[in-house]
Amino acid sequence: MSLTADAPRANFGLLGFFFGVGALLAAAMLTSGVFMPEPQQSVGTSIGEIARDIRAAANGIFSETVEAPAAASEPAPFDPTKLLSIVTPIFAAIAVVLGGASLFRHEPTSLPKLAIGFGIGAIVMQFVFWLALVICGTMVLVAILSKMESIFDI
Repeated sequence: MSLTADAPRANFGLLGFFFGVGALLAAAMLTSGVFMPEPQQSVGTSIGEIARDIRAAANGIFSETVEAPAAASEPAPFDPTKLLSIVTPIFAAIAVVLGGASLFRHEPTSLPKLAIGFGIGAIVMQFVFWLALVICGTMVLVAILSKMESIFDI
């Protein structure tokens, strides 16, 4: 018979750990581009089309041309990246809350700390990924606008 009280099992910590790992995996799949469709055209063609659209929009401001309405298109297929971008912060928040509840209940601290770390890591990973995409997209648009004169001889 033992004289020391047994420590409670880390039920909330274990559940938070699983949610944290799920959030981290979802963030990794989102940032790796596993579910991204194959590109239909080259990057140069896409950049050229962006430049053409910018020029057409700029010319449309000065001329009063009315464009024809776009034809109805097919519904887009299911895109798992949208689901992953929603699931990642939800799972991460659940992991952080469960890890905090586990620490509050004085459960063994290894799993709650991992749950909180994985949850915060998934949120930071997703934030940094989107921030990098915004910065790179801005740099591409600035480069297109600065070279507009040489592209179209404006």
